[in-house]
Amino acid sequence: MKKLLTIAAIAGVASLSCGQGYIGVANTTTTKVSAGGIATPSSTNEQFYFEVLIAATTVTTINTDNPLSGGWADSTIMMANTSPGRVIGINDNYDSADGGAQVPSGFSSSATADLAVVGWSASLGPTLADALDAWDNGTWQGNDPGLQPGTYFAYFGVSAVAVDIPGAPAGGPYNSIWGRAADGQIPGMNLWPDYPEPSTLALCGLGTAVMLILRRRK
Repeated sequence: MKKLLTIAAIAGVASLSCGQGYIGVANTTTTKVSAGGIATPSSTNEQFYFEVLIAATTVTTINTDNPLSGGWADSTIMMANTSPGRVIGINDNYDSADGGAQVPSGFSSSATADLAVVGWSASLGPTLADALDAWDNGTWQGNDPGLQPGTYFAYFGVSAVAVDIPGAPAGGPYNSIWGRAADGQIPGMNLWPDYPEPSTLALCGLGTAVMLILRRRK
């Protein structure tokens, strides 16, 4: 209920008589998404999810460690890869013909909002809540028995903010969140891998140094 009220408040002064608003969420070859600098997915064994966040137009920055803070809410619009670097909506209200997705609860076709995208490896979970809980600011190490401790195999990332994106009626044309940074859109995004915690790296380095000293003394 709190999430729905937040999104409704974003629509604010917009008239609900205008109908539910849509935004463009399908990216292009010039606004690709990547993981570690490589277009996602780079193999058929990888899977990634993406979620659109929404905020009032007065919110122009986003906390990459805690994206659901500072006025940001989950729009419930989910996306996934179709080909390397390309994403489309996977919700029931996605318009595959024109690449738009309906923003729920109170965002009208005459409303304007700021939007951002959170992306993560499917290994972190199928929902944004799962991913945020599992990622825990990059400290997640996972439990894949086929990987050595400290090996990263999860990615997480938050895009830049698309500012002042107007809604549009069903059928489009839709105003895309993706595009040139100079136009206030998202010019693509990169997900970052999970690394061992700094304390773990420090201990590994100390252990290596001790081993070298002991070896020299023999």
